[in-house]
Amino acid sequence: MKKPIIIISFLGIVIVLMLILRISLVNSISTTGITLVNIQSKIASYKRENELLKVAYLQSASYATIGKEARKLGYVPVTSEIDLSAPLPLALAK
Repeated sequence: MKKPIIIISFLGIVIVLMLILRISLVNSISTTGITLVNIQSKIASYKRENELLKVAYLQSASYATIGKEARKLGYVPVTSEIDLSAPLPLALAK
């Protein structure tokens, strides 16, 4: 007669332990989900910022922008050509 009481008590203790384990797992999963959402929103923000930086880089590296900045600094276009196939003199004669 003591065996059914021991088995029922053991099963009751196992059920209580499993309930505690389930509660802790659900709590862990819920806080992990919030962290995951925060990380995903940061990733999306960084991707948008990366695209904006890429556009800004491409605009600043364009030939039109480089030419405009060169003109501001006083550079002028080259009008004379140098023929590299002909030998160059070592010194200019006066």
